[in-house]
Order: sequence, then C-alpha cells, then structure tokens
Amino acid sequence: MGNLPKVLVADDDVSALAELSELLELNGISVISVNSGEMAWKLFGTEKPNLVITDILMPGIDGITLLKLIKEVDDIIPVVMITGFGEIDTAISALRLGAFDFLLKPINGEILISTIQKGLEHHRLKVLENEYTHRLESQVEIRTRELAKTNEFLRGILESSRRVSIIVTDIKKTILFWNSGAENIFGYNQEEMLGQSVSRLYPADVDLNEARNILHEALKNEFGAAPKVIKQVSKDLREIVISLAISPMLDRKGKITGVVGLGQDITEQFRLHEELLESYTRIRKIQGASIFALAQLAEARDGETGAHLKRIRQYCEVLCGSVRKRPSYCHFMTSEFVEDLVQCSVLHDIGKIVIPDEILFKRGKYATEEYDVMQEHAVLGGKALSEAAKETGESQSYLSVGAEVAYYHHERWDGAGYPFGLCGVEIPLSARIVSLCDVYDALRSKRRYKESFSHERSMSIIIEERAKQFDPEIVDAFLDCQEGFRNVVESSQEQQSK
Repeated sequence: MGNLPKVLVADDDVSALAELSELLELNGISVISVNSGEMAWKLFGTEKPNLVITDILMPGIDGITLLKLIKEVDDIIPVVMITGFGEIDTAISALRLGAFDFLLKPINGEILISTIQKGLEHHRLKVLENEYTHRLESQVEIRTRELAKTNEFLRGILESSRRVSIIVTDIKKTILFWNSGAENIFGYNQEEMLGQSVSRLYPADVDLNEARNILHEALKNEFGAAPKVIKQVSKDLREIVISLAISPMLDRKGKITGVVGLGQDITEQFRLHEELLESYTRIRKIQGASIFALAQLAEARDGETGAHLKRIRQYCEVLCGSVRKRPSYCHFMTSEFVEDLVQCSVLHDIGKIVIPDEILFKRGKYATEEYDVMQEHAVLGGKALSEAAKETGESQSYLSVGAEVAYYHHERWDGAGYPFGLCGVEIPLSARIVSLCDVYDALRSKRRYKESFSHERSMSIIIEERAKQFDPEIVDAFLDCQEGFRNVVESSQEQQSK
C-alpha cells in the first residue's frame, strides 16, 4: 500500500463517496474517504495525499474553500472538483483558483480514472521539478559561496603576494594589472608600469614572439596554462630568471582578450642548477675517462689499442639508438640506461687483465683446460665490477650495467654460450647489445689469427647467427643502422692512417 498513489476524496453524499472510493481502489489507488470539508482539511496535513477529489457543494467547508486552503499550503497538489450541471460557473471559477480539473455528475468511470491518472502524473512531475529546482538552487548557493571565497582568496593573493608577480596584459601586451609581487621582483611600482608594454621587462636580445608562442602553447594545454623559464630584466638592469606560467583570458566566444602571467624569481635556484649540471657533466667525463683507462689496461695485454674500445663505444651508441625505436625494447632504453651502457661497454673484457700471458697470447688452438681458463675472464670481470657496484650503495648504477656486460657478453641466444649457458631474455639486454658490437668489431679487425672481413661479409655472418648467437630483434635493429657501423670503422681507419 505504501507505494500506491494516495487520493483524498471528500463528498457529503455517503453513497456517492463509497462508489467513488471503490472505483479508485479497483484501479490500484489508495483512497482516504471523508464526508465533510472539515475532515478533509484535517486529514490533508497528516496523510499528505498525491491528489484531492472534492465535491463543490458541501455544508461547512465547501469544495471552493477547501481548494483555497489547500493551495495556500501546497500549490502542486492537484485538486479535482465534482460538480453538477447547475454548478458549471462555479467549477470554472475553481479552475481559475488553481483546480486541476472538474468532473460532472453523474461521474463517468473511464473519464474519472483518466483524469486521476493525469492528475497523479502532473503531481509526480511537479514534485520532480521542485526537487530539481531545489537542488539547483542549493548548488547555485553553494557555488556562489565558493566563488565568493575564491574571489576573496584571489583578491588577497593579488593584493598582498610579495613572492609571486601577477601581471595582466591586454592582447596588445599593455599592462593592465601589476601586483606587489611584481613590484618586489622587478623594482617597478604600479604607476611606472600600468599602461606600459610588458616587452619592457625583456632583455634587448630576446625574441618577443616567444610570448606569443607561449600563449599558443597555453591554448593547447588542457590546464590552460603554459609554464616556461625565461630571462627578464629588472629596473636596475639585473638579468633575472623567472619561472613563468601564462594563461589566456577568453571572452564568452573563446576569443583571447588578454593574458595573465604568474612569475617567480628563481635566479638563485637556476644558478645552482647550472653549477650542479656543470659538476655532473665534469664528473661523468672524469668517470668515462677512468673507465676507458681501466679498460685499456686489459686491452693492451691482448695486443689491442684504444681504437678498438672507442669503436665498441661508438657501435653501442649507434645500436642503442636503433634499439630504442623497437616497441619491444623502447621502454627499457631510457636515456640513463643508454648513457651508462655506452660508457661501460668498454669494460666487457676487463677480466682478461688476470688471464695468464701464456694463455692470453697463445697463437694456436686452446686445449680444453686452457679454454676453460680463458672463459673465466667473463666471471672475473663481472665479479670485480659487481663488487665495485655494491660499494656505491646503489641498487642500479653504471657499474652494475658494466658488470652485466662483463658477465654475459659471451652468452648466446640459443643457450650455447658461456659462462652460465643463459638463453633468450635470460641474458641482460645490455650484454645482448654489446655482444653484437664486439663480434662485429672482431670480424672487421685484423687479428694475429685472421684477416679483417668486409662490412658485407660481417653483416652476412651476423645475419646467419640471428636467433642463434644473437637476439633476433637486436640483429634487426643492427640491420636498420648498419651504415652507422660501417662509418665507425671507416672513420677509425682514417684516424689511424694519419
């Protein structure tokens, strides 16, 4: 019963009331029936019906009076009037007073149910409309309060910020607003800058079209702001570095009417950053030179020159550039990883430094025991670099990449390599890359036991070893950049001939 529409029926004719109530209940409507206007008014407030049906002519509170009372407290409740032919004028007056409809006696059942259904639907829609209006008004009120707080907050920032410059210009770059932060940073007060061109703040050698480019960048940015670090000039002609965020001001049609710029003086932070960057670059150079010198000690024992190591480093850089383009490996090939790998690629044979001369310099074929000793250079080199990496206290460093290369650059994709017999992706990517570079240089170089091979023959051998000795994707990446490998060799030959 609780979910049924509720209708209050008032009629002093008891038999008509009973007949009307029965008809409504048969059509799934919950009925509250009363035989007087007084009782109808009393129950209206407690029962809260969805619709009221009332006879016009009743003793005491009649239908018209009941209609007025109801409309004073709830103007969305539909009130249907019951009238006779002689009361048509009164019924029309009731419509003017807000009645939903009127029914003529004797009442037609179909017309009654149709009218009641329309009235109930009207009431449902009115309730939804009121709820929506109330929610909307509530949201508007909340939003208005939020905007008021925001405006107050922004006003406080605009008027009192001493660390952030807030400058507003029109589309012609004329300054319309200049806050205390701008005065503090640049040294100009409001009177000096309002109405002036913002280009006054830029050094003479700066391209002023840059501001327009920043603005276009802001329009493409989902946040509507384009951050930028730029150089500007203060009143006392000091060059200062500003972290600037520029946002366009748009009218209702989306047309740019001006620009808001928020800036912070980061001159000191920028200077420190430049010094740190310079120190880092210097350290990396020293680091690279130390690594190369260490690698040269091992190569010199094997009769090689520094040219071989330089080529390995160059091959590695070329191949890494190609591998980065491959979807399977691009997420591994970060700039830091590539930089570390290129630098440490020269350490691949560092373990040879402890191999006995009689084995290292042997011209003939190795005996089994001698070959086993020779293979130890991978383990010895990898272990030495791993221990060094641990000393840094970092889980991943250039030394750990170097250790991977030293340990695994003689492993094969098919698992037939040494020292651990790893296969496929069990072999670190760094070692797979250096392995191909090392083999290519060995093929192209003249050794005491072989002549040098041409680029084409070397390529052919590497292709034959695809998915055998080498990772197939690394071979494919090599083929994409093989001209770079050829250029490295030719450049090295030219330098050696001088």
